[in-house]
Amino acid sequence: MALSIRMQWLPKAGNRDDEYEDAAWPERSLTTTQAVVRCAVADGATESAFAGMWARQLARAYGRGAFDADGWKHGLAHEQTAWQAAIAAKPLPWYAEEKARSGAFAALLGVTFGEEISNDNGDIRPWQALAVGDCALFQVRGDALLTSFPVVDAAFFTSRPLLIGSAPHSNTTLTEYVRRASGDLQPGDRLYLVSDALGLWWMQAVERGATPWSQLDDALAQRRRSFGGWIDSLRRAGQMRNDDVTLLRVTWLER
Repeated sequence: MALSIRMQWLPKAGNRDDEYEDAAWPERSLTTTQAVVRCAVADGATESAFAGMWARQLARAYGRGAFDADGWKHGLAHEQTAWQAAIAAKPLPWYAEEKARSGAFAALLGVTFGEEISNDNGDIRPWQALAVGDCALFQVRGDALLTSFPVVDAAFFTSRPLLIGSAPHSNTTLTEYVRRASGDLQPGDRLYLVSDALGLWWMQAVERGATPWSQLDDALAQRRRSFGGWIDSLRRAGQMRNDDVTLLRVTWLER
């Protein structure tokens, strides 16, 4: 059975598309029957230098398998070296060079879906996830929320989450803060990977007793412009803070 992946994104209100500093893998919506599928969402910290570029690197690296289990440290070191080389090749004014020395920072959430397994309880598809920072994963089965990772409540979303840095010296204790989780999909399940603005809105809705996945699914049933309009309406109503928004919805299609 295939995985359907829907991807939507929107920059901050008032910003251009090229000022968007989140990232996702895959970078577009698709349906796939691959045995192993990797998805990721990354959120660049606006106050750091070239954060969007760093977020894109992290999401793509996860999608290539660079952060699989034992390869995490090696994969991160490779991406840090690549980021530094790319920045060094740019002609920058002195003040930008100063900021770049501190590096870029980003949150990362990655999920790897394994091959389909059949057992006495039917078909399942195992998944494993890792997270650093405040991107979030939610699994919904039917109309019930099964999993929230790594978030436990709306208070999880703070203004100073731990992030992955592009400079090695900023990650000396990173391995202590990498969170991991695992689970399985059943046919018809949906997994939502979101950056922090959407994650905070989701958890606040859940705490009010609402079902935010129903609103998201309705918005995704429309065209991208309608999704953007829906996000804009939440921002205007004060229900979502003005930040970049990124969403991947992964659905295991039923036969």
